Amino acid sequence: MLSLASSCLPADPSSLLNSLPKCRTLRQADQLHARFLTAGLLRHRAAAAAVVIRLCASPDPPLRLLARRILLSSISVENPFLWNAIIKSSADPRAAMLSFALMLAAGVPADLFSFSLVLKACSQGPSLLVGVQVHAVVLKGNFAAELYIQNCLIGFYAKCGLCKLARRVFDRMPHRDSISWNSLIDGYAKNGRMDAANDLFSRMGDEHRNLVAWNSMISGFAASNDGIGEARKLFDEMPERDSVSWNSMIDGYVKLGMMSDATALFTIMPEKDVISWSNLIAGYMDAGEVHIAQRLFDEMPERDLITWNIMIAGYVKNGCFPAALHLFYQMRTQGNLAPDVTTLSTALSAIAELGRVRDGIALHEYIGRNSFPLNGKLGVGLIDMYAKSGHLREALRVFEASGDTIDHWNAIIGGLAIHGHSKLALQLFHATARLPFKPDDITFIGVLNACSHAGLVDKGLSYFESMRKDYQLEPKLQHYGCMVDMLGRAGRLEDAWKTIEEMPMRENDVIWRSLLSACKKHGDVLMGQKVEEAITRRGFWDSSSFVLLSNIYAGSGMWEDVRRVRKIIREREMRKIPGCSWIELGGAVHEFVVGDSSHPMTREIYSLLELVSFQVIYNTAFDEIMCFQ
Repeated sequence: MLSLASSCLPADPSSLLNSLPKCRTLRQADQLHARFLTAGLLRHRAAAAAVVIRLCASPDPPLRLLARRILLSSISVENPFLWNAIIKSSADPRAAMLSFALMLAAGVPADLFSFSLVLKACSQGPSLLVGVQVHAVVLKGNFAAELYIQNCLIGFYAKCGLCKLARRVFDRMPHRDSISWNSLIDGYAKNGRMDAANDLFSRMGDEHRNLVAWNSMISGFAASNDGIGEARKLFDEMPERDSVSWNSMIDGYVKLGMMSDATALFTIMPEKDVISWSNLIAGYMDAGEVHIAQRLFDEMPERDLITWNIMIAGYVKNGCFPAALHLFYQMRTQGNLAPDVTTLSTALSAIAELGRVRDGIALHEYIGRNSFPLNGKLGVGLIDMYAKSGHLREALRVFEASGDTIDHWNAIIGGLAIHGHSKLALQLFHATARLPFKPDDITFIGVLNACSHAGLVDKGLSYFESMRKDYQLEPKLQHYGCMVDMLGRAGRLEDAWKTIEEMPMRENDVIWRSLLSACKKHGDVLMGQKVEEAITRRGFWDSSSFVLLSNIYAGSGMWEDVRRVRKIIREREMRKIPGCSWIELGGAVHEFVVGDSSHPMTREIYSLLELVSFQVIYNTAFDEIMCFQ
């Protein structure tokens, strides 16, 4: 009787399936697997199949992985239904392709749905080699005449950028439907082949030319060079429009910076959706019109997570770090939305710039509690945040736990470099030679900064040459800027000047300002005069550069030149952004601006500064007296 009872299904097997717990880790999935086994759900094929289907529909990746394990270990399947569920629920394209291969290896024949799923995975990969092999299986299995499969093949080749092969499949089709035409037109449009797309669109019969075809053409023209006018012409000719049509045109205007046209179209749009609002907000953020973006955000009838992310990222991009962090906390309290990886990484950027390490630690704890992986943007963001805040030990701990991409290595090398730990930064750079990925241009910015801060000029020059010779990387403006800074710090101002003159691209005001800072540090008035002549001739009217020039001349007692430079500053109405700093004290961030007296404890702060200054002067004088005795 006991053996009979143990072989029977539980009294209510569906209750366990209907109340699946959330599983964020493999350990939690293993515990659920044990419950299935003890409940007897995996002893019978029908019940086990129900378990697999239910797990495949879960949003939690560990549960979908558990479904695959149960299928391979507990169920003998002869039809593709369960395999299709496994392929569809795969976490990434490679897992889907592997599941398809295992299905064929198990002797289970693929059906139309199996082929469509694996071809979709191959196009997302993309994996051309596997897709071509699947095409061969289609031909061998006598599925080549199926219209559904032929449309999937057109989509696969088009998404892999092989429009010629997609067109070959299209031309050999005995029968075509609107999906066939739309797939090829969309492929041409997304690959920038608007001439071919337009030719095919003009050949379409009225029975096939539907809204999808019109939208593909509009999106393609809007994304192409000088195609926005043609896109608007098609938009105006459309017999009917949907939200995709309107949003494609608005997005096209936004990406070209034509915000007045985008706003005009947005205003007359009959039914605005979240995408419409988000596109316009993103455009104004990119244009630096933060106040307009904020007004649109406040006017939105409803917001999704993407909209909040756009706003927070826009604030960070425009240097409004306190506003970005305030909006992040507002989203969590008022928006009732859980942040995703993008939200958290953007918030970490704002925290890093503000130096609010306590907020960063709290966010790190939140990331750990919710089992967010650190092998992507979050790990990089945490390393950057800890490094910029001066907490290098924590930055190294995160790096050791997550440093499996070049971005992680770049973050830690750059962080060590700016804090003067050049030896360790360069050691880590050399360690990348044993890794499966190569250093990129950002890696070399960190390396050159490390050499600059340590005064390793010859090494820096060697690394700069190595970029081209050993890594086939062409130096960018930032690399030349690092070289000018390094040579300037070392007092090699003529070499720095020569570097600027030999740059293959136009220099910017930051590079000239770096050279002027070196002139001021080393008291080189002649080089300062050369730089002044160069920046005025080339039209760099940056206030900070002219303030530096004024200080260089003042340091050498050249008061006539000081008056001349200050006259230029007044006549051109240059405004220098005042210096600003933040400190965190007792969980609150205090902001200090040069010459500002708005802080509530201004009197106490200045009194303490006077006391510290007096103490420094006293100690210096005492040391000098002791030296003479």
